Amino acid sequence: MKLKVWTDSNNRLLHWAWADENRPVGPTDEGFDVIEVDKAVGLYENHASIIDGKVVPDAGYDPDADRPKPEASPEQQMIAALALDVAQMKAVKSSD
Repeated sequence: MKLKVWTDSNNRLLHWAWADENRPVGPTDEGFDVIEVDKAVGLYENHASIIDGKVVPDAGYDPDADRPKPEASPEQQMIAALALDVAQMKAVKSSD
C-alpha cells in the first residue's frame, strides 16, 4: 500500500495519510513523499523516522504508554469523595 508521509529535515515522521495506489513512489512537489509499505505498522508521528523509504519506529517507544490517562469528571470526583465519607462513617460506627 502507498502512503503519503511528511517529515522534518531529520526524516522524522510528522504526519502520514493514505495515498492513491497509482501515485509514483518518491518525493512530490506537494511537500510530502510517497512510500510503499506492506503494512501500516509503526507509523508513530513524532516517534518514527523514514529511512530509505522504510518506516523505522523509535526503539523502545510504547504508543499505549504515551496515551493520556482520562481524568475523573467533577461528578465522579464528588461521588468518590462521598463514598469515602460513607466508608469512614461506617468504620467509625462499627468500631463503637
